[in-house]
Amino acid sequence: MNVGVVGVGYWGKNIVRNLVKCKKVDKIYIYDKERGKVDLIRSTFPNLISKNSFDELLNADINSVFIVTPPENHFELGLKVLESGKHLYLEKPFVLSSENAKILLEKAKNKNLNIMSGHTFLYSPPVRKIKEIIDSGEIGKIEFISFRRINLGIHRKDVNVVWDLLPHDLSMLFFWLGFNEEIKESKIFLKKTVGKHPDVAFVLLKFSNGVMGEGIVSWLSPRKIRETIIVGRKKMIVYNDTEAEEKIKIYDKKVEKLDPSDFGEYQLTYRVGDITIPSLETYEPLSLMVNDFFEAIEEGRKPVSNGYLGFLITQAIEKILKN
Repeated sequence: MNVGVVGVGYWGKNIVRNLVKCKKVDKIYIYDKERGKVDLIRSTFPNLISKNSFDELLNADINSVFIVTPPENHFELGLKVLESGKHLYLEKPFVLSSENAKILLEKAKNKNLNIMSGHTFLYSPPVRKIKEIIDSGEIGKIEFISFRRINLGIHRKDVNVVWDLLPHDLSMLFFWLGFNEEIKESKIFLKKTVGKHPDVAFVLLKFSNGVMGEGIVSWLSPRKIRETIIVGRKKMIVYNDTEAEEKIKIYDKKVEKLDPSDFGEYQLTYRVGDITIPSLETYEPLSLMVNDFFEAIEEGRKPVSNGYLGFLITQAIEKILKN
């Protein structure tokens, strides 16, 4: 396959690197309005073919395009890609309006094209292992999920911290709970400390299946924390993405209410069992995601991280930010 990449900055370079490694890809065309970024990446990958404009890239002999630009451009560029009859990859955040997301999905459907939304975590070994554990019934019915995604990060000028970081956690929550679930209730507390946009957000969520969620996303922390706690009726999971090796720990812990033996008696029993650390595969999630995109095109199916997930997350963030 011949592909195009629009935007070869910080994340675009990683996309290109994985496309170069992908055996399904032949020629790679690139475009970035900042010529210096094009020259820099071509110094590493001289076989890349650069184009002088977005329209020139669309007219090249390609069947798919990766859009890795600031999110305010995603809808306009993505729509042009689909109208030109090419499959589309849109980096997260997908688009900034659920109505625009619907338009892209409808356009892709009418033209029999695929859309992938760039949620790399769905391809990471620990996230996939957790999905396997949940689906097996090992931890029982999920009661609530708590997440922390904070660091002393880059204060983006184009979007707030919710659009930047929350899509990561929402993509995992929808993946684990099922894409048929939706957020029925939400509450958010925002704070702006530095720069143009809010850089701290506390979020409360309630899904249609009754699962509760709470978390914080922030660019303002002395420590980098990427941690999720999943509490089930039988067991609990702690997922720490910053751990080098033991990213998942399954705690055989739960609380049970005992039937009272007389009036006024109320007892709880706490079970504390073993801690299990599952073994995980080792691979680069982005590489798996790129391959899933091309395999989905070949097989006529949707990729795991598809356009509908992009719509779900866009719709959820809109709803959350209104509260």
